[in-house]
Amino acid sequence: MEGDSLLNSHPNTQLRMKLATTALREAGIAPALLMTGPDFYVEAAAGASVMKDFFHFDDEAAPRAELAKLLARFHAVPTDWWAPVRQAIVSRDPALSGLIGRAPPYSPLWNLPFSGVDSGKIVMGMGNIPDAATQGALRLMIETGVYEKVMLCEAFYPTSEAARRTVMVHGDFKPDNVLQAADGTLTAIDYDLTCVGSAAHEFGYMLPMWYGKASYDYRRGLVGEYLDSSGLPHAEADVAAFMLDCEVASLTSLPGLLANIYDKEVPLLRGTPHPTARMAKEPGIMAGGADDSPTGPELVDLLAVAVGQIRADAGLSERCVREGLVQALFAVEGLGEPQLWSWLQHMRDSNMLRLFGIAPPS
Repeated sequence: MEGDSLLNSHPNTQLRMKLATTALREAGIAPALLMTGPDFYVEAAAGASVMKDFFHFDDEAAPRAELAKLLARFHAVPTDWWAPVRQAIVSRDPALSGLIGRAPPYSPLWNLPFSGVDSGKIVMGMGNIPDAATQGALRLMIETGVYEKVMLCEAFYPTSEAARRTVMVHGDFKPDNVLQAADGTLTAIDYDLTCVGSAAHEFGYMLPMWYGKASYDYRRGLVGEYLDSSGLPHAEADVAAFMLDCEVASLTSLPGLLANIYDKEVPLLRGTPHPTARMAKEPGIMAGGADDSPTGPELVDLLAVAVGQIRADAGLSERCVREGLVQALFAVEGLGEPQLWSWLQHMRDSNMLRLFGIAPPS
């Protein structure tokens, strides 16, 4: 990658991408390397696009079962390459080493685009947001304690063994990142966000973003075929448990409910003055303040309680799996919790639920 972007501007990110690409080439997924030079390399052609449009796969070029097999292949790639990356992450910020040691591999801490733990920067807004905003917001989250609170919140962890598995996560599995080779097989490209984490992290991003508008039967079928292709139990109960774990992961994935990509504010810094993504367009724009309620730490508690209620109620669990957790949580008005409901309405009115298909009142 060329240029100075969030995804390639830190040595840890460059190391991660280099080692991940090498592992994927060895597994026969990444395009073969034909030639290298002092400042260039040439890859073999990976194939043709399987996009129908930006948000949809072409079902003929990329049948559901083949997409499931590709994901299973990706998640089966050995992850021993991750050890030096993890050590580099620990070394980057010694103050975080204690948290890193306590966070299990299925914690949101290892969802690197969300956590920024590898580079000291978080994803904010669209485009290259200034470091003053991306680094400053992460520093504030750590200083206020809300960062540790969300990363160690057990309510956000997957509960099924299939979703907890430590796998090689593509991180951006979408229509324009999948190609069809001449022999008809599919491959995934673009490893900017590839890391090692839980299978729930992959699907927590992918299901809401790229399959949110697909029918429940399609999404359920994709997960079932993925579990089958992975050699895992795939009865109805197994599929439902995996899908619910992935919906819970959508809280802390991109574009999750607690993600930092929204223009108006960083949700976890609610109640703390902080620069927003709009700083790139309008320098000096700040969000958060002492009058904000609920605050970021309160949001973590409110959502943790909500997830517990959802998991304890079979009807709510099924609704979340069918409709999406964020969509269901909004539809039932935050489960009757006034603070949570007021915040969800604020998110809607500020157009911060747009990626979940929830628009401000016209």
